Amino acid sequence: MTHSEDILKARAEEEKDIRRQHIIKSAEAVMLRVGLSKLSISAVAKEAKLAQGTLYLYFKKKEDIIAQLTVKSREELLKIFQDGISQSDDPLQQIRNILYANLHFYQSNKLYHDLVSFYEANSGLEETPILQAASQKITNLVVSVLENAKQQGLVKASLNTTDFAFVMWGTSVGMVQLIEVKHTLLTNTLNSSLDAFYNHYVDVMVDGITA
Repeated sequence: MTHSEDILKARAEEEKDIRRQHIIKSAEAVMLRVGLSKLSISAVAKEAKLAQGTLYLYFKKKEDIIAQLTVKSREELLKIFQDGISQSDDPLQQIRNILYANLHFYQSNKLYHDLVSFYEANSGLEETPILQAASQKITNLVVSVLENAKQQGLVKASLNTTDFAFVMWGTSVGMVQLIEVKHTLLTNTLNSSLDAFYNHYVDVMVDGITA
């Protein structure tokens, strides 16, 4: 292959990647407007101003587009967790910050929060190795914080850190969903704010494992 052919090939790959990113951004715009459940290839094509046939050259189905955005959302969550951890040298406070970070993630970007667990919540969908790797990085980070707390004798020696990492994720997602769906009921029933309600949840979680 000649040098000029190499240049043409590289340019074609660059243009293909630009088109792919344009499609992904268009899909995100559609989901922000109508919701994740209403995403369709036709809606993305209309948003991207492309023929549906052109989209199929890049993505075989809408789930492939969602997968790309899911990886991005998990990477964003990882960064938010890392930021929360960096704010304190105390492992127990770091655990608290991780739980608070999940609520902040939901409040600042609900779509990405929904995308993080999209494949987990849809049993008919199989995660790709890239999706699994993005998820594993989050798990490894949380486990490392819990292990550090365990090594310092701050949490119970019997704590299974991997198990508890998933408990943290499951319960924090559940709390966020409760606040989302039942916020009016909670506001009318509680003698405190929703933030104070979530703070109480964080206290219960951390106090439950503290040595």
